[in-house]
Amino acid sequence: MNLDPKWVPMKWPCGPLEWARRNKTKGVGAELKETLEAWAQPAALDLLKGTPVNCLVVEWAEGAPEDSAQQQALKPLLEAGRRLGISFVGKVAAGEGVATVVASARAAGLAAVMLAEPSGPSFDLPVISQFPRDKVAWKSATQIFSSMDNEWPGVKLDTMQGDTAIAGPTGVPWVNSNAWFSLLSDELARGKTRWLDFDPPGESSVAHPANYALAVADSQAYGSRWIISLDDHLRTALLKANPQATAVWSKTCETVAFFESHREWEQFQSQGILAVISDFLGDNGSLGGEVLNLLNRRQVQFRVMERSKALATPTPGLKAILWLDKDAPAADQLGKLLAFVRQGGLVIAAAYWGPSGVTPTNKDPSLDYKIYNIGQGQIAVSEEGFQDPYQVAMDAHLLVSSRNDFVRLYNPEATNCHCSFDPVHKRRLVQILNYSSSAASFVTLWVNIRARSARLWSPRARDSHSIPGLPAAPGTDFNLPTIPVNCALEVEGLNL
Repeated sequence: MNLDPKWVPMKWPCGPLEWARRNKTKGVGAELKETLEAWAQPAALDLLKGTPVNCLVVEWAEGAPEDSAQQQALKPLLEAGRRLGISFVGKVAAGEGVATVVASARAAGLAAVMLAEPSGPSFDLPVISQFPRDKVAWKSATQIFSSMDNEWPGVKLDTMQGDTAIAGPTGVPWVNSNAWFSLLSDELARGKTRWLDFDPPGESSVAHPANYALAVADSQAYGSRWIISLDDHLRTALLKANPQATAVWSKTCETVAFFESHREWEQFQSQGILAVISDFLGDNGSLGGEVLNLLNRRQVQFRVMERSKALATPTPGLKAILWLDKDAPAADQLGKLLAFVRQGGLVIAAAYWGPSGVTPTNKDPSLDYKIYNIGQGQIAVSEEGFQDPYQVAMDAHLLVSSRNDFVRLYNPEATNCHCSFDPVHKRRLVQILNYSSSAASFVTLWVNIRARSARLWSPRARDSHSIPGLPAAPGTDFNLPTIPVNCALEVEGLNL
């Protein structure tokens, strides 16, 4: 049995292990205890009927006295689930005796185990490696791997006054998103499937549920999968068939089904006017990750390039390169970078390593950068080096300039978008996400190509429908309908 990239995973907390863990931290009330017991019963799987969810992540062993009881309690659930075509992944804590525990999982019929930073001997059962987000072993990560410590997507709560988002240091609404990490993973673990592990915020309730549909969309629009995780209030309410809880669950599954019906989008190539190049190791990884996060908040369209592989293939549409590392490029890459500059490109760096004898200028006193004009392009060098990621992201945004954008959002409030390209059918895909708890209205999308119309896709509609394009030199405007969570436009036109 192999890992299946088509698995749609969901956490399924239940049984003695979960009960013991909750009791250690905050105590288990009678209602939550009943919920944990009920979710271990085969009848609870009725919740998944008619949904895309086909893989459940369950606690299997963590070296606790309750391990044996947990495995016994799960037997009826596993048997019933397999009859329904559901696969099970068991979480196993690393440590002594892990081989024996994995063998027990195989004997019980689990499809795979999830191990924290697995190493050592191979097993007779597929393994999903799980890492803290800042310690992913990209090269040794399994074909499906999981990262922890991810953000719950949405407008950050401590930057809200009523329903109004306050701008952060970047000057835009302070939106939490895992988009940048998905784009980084796509480059550093190319071809592998990423499962993002994060739970709903603790203040969620049935009356004020977390935005589960956004958690799905923020993951999948950028090529990752969220391990669906429901809060305790919602899981309890679903057992009681609470109408509000049922509506939340239906909307979540609707969003998952939307992306399942468009799996071809996963093969599209991300587009960016800015390439961010680094080896993303050590201090470079810390700086690079935060710069990517802040660039995404500023709605800069960027591509991530691992330093050793950067510029190996043509990058159409690229206008600028941010060379993040202090190390100068190797000789072969230096030649490619200088060729890019001479043809009109911009390179932003912490130190100058271009041709000698070039006298720098500083045309903009508000930016502490020396500008070296080389051929038709420029190398912009920070006078202070790259120390503050906020400053690096802001400066890069200003230096690249919005005049080079592929797409722009007007009246965006707390929306953002991801632009990708289908090289086979010459289509551009723009996925728009609304990070606010309120529906986004009067949003206009501008694309830098001329198009008479575009196909609009949304989770609530089974089929796309055409929306007209309005000339907006040198591109086209599209007035979007109200966006509860997400939608997508497929655009065919000139200058792709």
